Amino acid sequence: HLGSAAVKEGKNVVHYTLELSDKIVASRYDSCITQIPLNDLQSRKEDIMDIVVDMPGKLLVKEYPTKSASIVTVRNHLEKLKGRGFEPDMIIIDYADLMKPTGDSRQEKRHQLETIYEDLRGLAQEFKCPLWTASQTNRSALNAEVITIESVSEALNKCFVADFIASVSRTMQDRENNTGRIIVNKNRNGADGMLYDLFMDTSNVQIKVLPKGMTLEDSQAEILKREKEKLKEKFKKFKSKITD
Repeated sequence: HLGSAAVKEGKNVVHYTLELSDKIVASRYDSCITQIPLNDLQSRKEDIMDIVVDMPGKLLVKEYPTKSASIVTVRNHLEKLKGRGFEPDMIIIDYADLMKPTGDSRQEKRHQLETIYEDLRGLAQEFKCPLWTASQTNRSALNAEVITIESVSEALNKCFVADFIASVSRTMQDRENNTGRIIVNKNRNGADGMLYDLFMDTSNVQIKVLPKGMTLEDSQAEILKREKEKLKEKFKKFKSKITD
């Protein structure tokens, strides 16, 4: 969702996937950008092409097997892209805990993870763009309504390195109702501790942070209104081409 939002804003996004295949990740982008359900992508390829061809930003999805890519691997690939004229505005790594550690392999896992996150922060500074990654939670947060930093698995030191941390929590009831919550756990450059309700539909990778006081019904009505406006605008362009 973060990557799709950036592409819509005309940004160049590089998405590294260490868990899912690049085809699966790319299909999620297609669904998120077009709002076409994942199950319908194959039958609506022409509709997808009509929408994504007009995207102002560029997306590159690169797949590496789990634990095969280190910070050196990623840096070398980014340098190659830069040499070809592709300047990344956002880097996404899904996810950092699955990267190959550098240095002493005899180190405890928590120290290896801390080093990986420190290296990623340095990489973001080097390429002068934001770098997003994700981390799993421990068992205590599996059905929690609010997830805090203490619930991050393996190494709490990862949190000390990050500039910004937000956690998404969904109970079983939330999954049935397409709802959830997001809390800003850490923010070096602004306020933190804010909790917001979410509308979240995994069938078409749709996530919307609800403003304070807005209900889920209000959000869905607003989304539907925007989609209708987009269709009207698209029809006007199509009609003008026929007239010309």
